[in-house]
Amino acid sequence: MDKVARRLELLKLEGLGFSQAEIVNELSQKSACTKRAVYKDFETREVWQPILQSVVKPDKVLLKVINRYEQIYRQASMRLLTASNEFAQLGALNTMLKANSLMCDAAVLPEVLGRLKDLEEKAKRGVFVP
Repeated sequence: MDKVARRLELLKLEGLGFSQAEIVNELSQKSACTKRAVYKDFETREVWQPILQSVVKPDKVLLKVINRYEQIYRQASMRLLTASNEFAQLGALNTMLKANSLMCDAAVLPEVLGRLKDLEEKAKRGVFVP
């Protein structure tokens, strides 16, 4: 496993909720490198992580995020319908509400950012449009 693959795996494992120590143990074995090399990846991530993640197209990331929210919503909906415990049902409703809110934010944010970028460009040219 090369350095880029190791770092991508680091991000994946971290995203899944593994602790730093667990990630270091797993990746040092899997990539046949020292634990220190993986710790160094953590220490220098502010340099390499933006570069690795900029390779990903923002539109694809947005679709992936929206898909994940949709899956969370569906799972919560099933829990709502199948749970007999009132607290589980309330938790499912809460999760559904949060997923809806986050989906809406994810869908609207690119448009807002686009408008902001247009306004910044106009401001650079000295054009002010209220």
